[in-house]
Amino acid sequence: MTYAPPDDPQFLPFKLDTVGRRVLWLRFTMEQRRDAAFLDDRALPAQADGGWLPLESLLAHAPEATSPADAIFHIGHCGSTLLSRLVESWPSVQALREPLPLRTLAEAWPMLGQPQSRLSPDEAPRLLHSLWSRWSQPLPPYSRSVVKATSSCNGLIHPLLSQHTGRVVLLDMPLRPYLATLLKSPGSTHDAAHAAGERLADLHARGLAYGLALHAMSLPQQCAMGWLAERVRFDAIARQQGGRVLRMDFENLLVQPEHELQRLASHLALDPAGVSAALAAPAWGRYSKAQSHGYGRDDRAHDLALAMQRHGARIAEGEAWVEAFLQRHPQLHAAVTG
Repeated sequence: MTYAPPDDPQFLPFKLDTVGRRVLWLRFTMEQRRDAAFLDDRALPAQADGGWLPLESLLAHAPEATSPADAIFHIGHCGSTLLSRLVESWPSVQALREPLPLRTLAEAWPMLGQPQSRLSPDEAPRLLHSLWSRWSQPLPPYSRSVVKATSSCNGLIHPLLSQHTGRVVLLDMPLRPYLATLLKSPGSTHDAAHAAGERLADLHARGLAYGLALHAMSLPQQCAMGWLAERVRFDAIARQQGGRVLRMDFENLLVQPEHELQRLASHLALDPAGVSAALAAPAWGRYSKAQSHGYGRDDRAHDLALAMQRHGARIAEGEAWVEAFLQRHPQLHAAVTG
């Protein structure tokens, strides 16, 4: 075999196979980690170094992190990749974006305790702990890690906070630009609709979704419902966890970047002097998921204005759904719109 033992920090757990009960370990250099917008198949090196090992290889090699990784959770298509690249402006920070095993674990989590679950209720938290311990081991010269999760992983925020002492950033944006961002792109709309099931289930678990069903909702309504469900979830988590959680609004980051980056630095205990480097980062003028393409704040503003013009009726449909929901649940008005 050409790969090193799983306790070598150069190797990351790249995929979880819960059916075959195995984990794919792959070597990723410092540069490969920094370049990757997604740690999934799109980030595979041309000649990947690694291989599959039993699931126990992950559970048995989980060194306790001296500095647990912090996390960015978000609602999707709201600037989280840009935020993760700005965090890399601090020379001590390594960012890992959307590692695939976290998504696999998030998909499995709602099934825990059911007969068809492939993970036991005791095993899944151990896997989460092992994964996070691994992602908390940055390669030199970095001394800290920040993990940006996929938007479908928000059901893991509470379990993660109960296990680790790291801090969490919760990123979203107001409803209208969120809907415009989604509806101008069929792929983005599909992503939000795919996540709508788990988000509706979370509303049901909070006793807030009586009579709601996805099959009775249009795509704009599903997108709006998902936004509302995440606002409710984020508000509840922030209230429960206090200083461990920072709420951020992407629109505020664009309008007053220095203020928002100072808040971020304070929350993550980063050197405040690093804010200047973050303000000057080239990521502001690049498409965050493909850094070779230019795409700045003015480009985004133009695209959103065009989307609001072209998809105004569908945006209004989503806004009307949220307004009707809040009329039925006025106690949530501050949590959702504040």
